[in-house]
Amino acid sequence: MSRYSILFRAFANGQRLFSISESRLTNHALAVAAFVLATAVSPSMAGETEWKAYYDQSNAHFQRGNLEQAEAFARESLREAERSLGESSPATELSLLRVAHILRLRGKAEEAQPLSERAMTLGAKVYGAGDPRTAMAIQNYAEIQFALKHYAESEALHRKSLAIFMKAYGEQNFNTAVSLHNIGAMLYAQDKNQEAEKFLRRALGIKEKVLKRDSLSIAHTLDQLAAVLDSLGRQIEAERYRKRSAGIKQRAQAGKPGA
Repeated sequence: MSRYSILFRAFANGQRLFSISESRLTNHALAVAAFVLATAVSPSMAGETEWKAYYDQSNAHFQRGNLEQAEAFARESLREAERSLGESSPATELSLLRVAHILRLRGKAEEAQPLSERAMTLGAKVYGAGDPRTAMAIQNYAEIQFALKHYAESEALHRKSLAIFMKAYGEQNFNTAVSLHNIGAMLYAQDKNQEAEKFLRRALGIKEKVLKRDSLSIAHTLDQLAAVLDSLGRQIEAERYRKRSAGIKQRAQAGKPGA
């Protein structure tokens, strides 16, 4: 595996739960994981040392919640990747994804959109249209479309990434579960609640199999499913899921094992 593949996996592991419905409680832990994996890579190509230094600084500021500085260093990493490693370098795609992601979190979805679209196009060129790394870039773009309230477009993109993950990993995989969850969230945003429930139940079932019992990611799906059930007039059932989610979050805050 190349060092860029390792870096992409590091970014993807941090990126995949920064999705529409997964972001509130898992951002910090995932950013730390991405940073640790990224800093374990030993640079050797000309220009890669400088690019990686900027990229790592962006991650470090991101961990501390300093999004303004994280964006500044991410932009520097993008400039360095383009200058030293080339437009078609995986490092350029990683930096594009990072800048777009931070811009979205800063409420600058319109500015993030062309960068994310460029990363998606570049991913298909570098890795192939059916590669899971390309699916990650598609998800990034889908989340920006969601932020812009382009719900139908976002749903279509999440369905596209789901097809890639299903082919690459099968049904019982976390990436697949996140895509299913995100599609459910998009359907809910469009008041397609019966269909949304089906996708969210699939996502929940997979997460319950592949994650720890008290994973916060399970809590996010429980919350989203409760919202859908409320919309369907099934408040008693919704409250049961909401209480289960609250219990998971309380145990996580208390630092108990399995959170």
